[in-house]
Amino acid sequence: MGRKRPRPDEESSGHPAEKRQRTNKPHGKAHGKPHHKKPRKDVDLESINAIKKRARAIERLLARDDAKEDGKLPANKRIELERELAAHKQRIEDAHVKKERSKMISKYHMVRFFERKKAMRFAKQLEKRIAKTTDPKELAQYKADLHVAQVDIDYAKYFPFMEPYISLYAGVASGPKEEEETAAFAQYLRTPRPPMWKLIEGTREEGEAALERMQNRPPQRASEAETEEQEDQAEKSAEKRSDKKKKKDRKEKKKGPRQERKAKKAAKPAEQAARGDGKKKAESSYESDSEGSDAGGFFDSMIFDIPVASLMV
Repeated sequence: MGRKRPRPDEESSGHPAEKRQRTNKPHGKAHGKPHHKKPRKDVDLESINAIKKRARAIERLLARDDAKEDGKLPANKRIELERELAAHKQRIEDAHVKKERSKMISKYHMVRFFERKKAMRFAKQLEKRIAKTTDPKELAQYKADLHVAQVDIDYAKYFPFMEPYISLYAGVASGPKEEEETAAFAQYLRTPRPPMWKLIEGTREEGEAALERMQNRPPQRASEAETEEQEDQAEKSAEKRSDKKKKKDRKEKKKGPRQERKAKKAAKPAEQAARGDGKKKAESSYESDSEGSDAGGFFDSMIFDIPVASLMV
């Protein structure tokens, strides 16, 4: 095998070459290269989660700066962060209001729609009656009912979205119904109205723009009269629910014994038939026993069956 060639340094110096040591070179600006920070990404204003995350980060940053005796944040930077935080909080509040608004609209959409359609139907019927009626008293009454029906239409349409809707016809629909057609108008259109109805009646004179402003107004604190009426309606609805529940419980309680009574009634004919068959069998066995005793029994019948000639032999 061949030998490995020696290095030229080893040949010249006679001792092995020393290992070159690494020198730590400075980085960044000292080395001639500028030091850049990663630019902060802009907040996605369409994402509510990104806005909340940024708002929490700003709050933590300001809290840390407040905890220190000599804050490191410059005054202009702190003002910018506080303004950004206020803007983000407003966006979060607006998103919450928007979500709550859509929730309230979907919650009361069905009842508002049905009551608006019913009021429109009443208005059409009353217009036909006004055209046909000649009696001045009836005409005045029908015109008053028509005004109420028209306000009911606007009430169902322009009731504020952010407030709980108070139904107009729920109490009348659950009550006893009368057969006459004129009584239906009296039932639905001549009953007391909630305080919001009066407010909408007055706002109608200002125009549709005023009604739309009322529809989109923020939730307001109800007055004492409104709160009392809402509490009364809540109590009435709770009483109705409790009455329905009691009736349901009574029906369920009666259901068991009633089924038992029906089963007993259905089982009675079978029991009677079984009893009748048992009686008949007992009577037939009794009659056969009595007949046997009169005839002298089994042995007597055998004796009488033997021929006379065999006995004489």
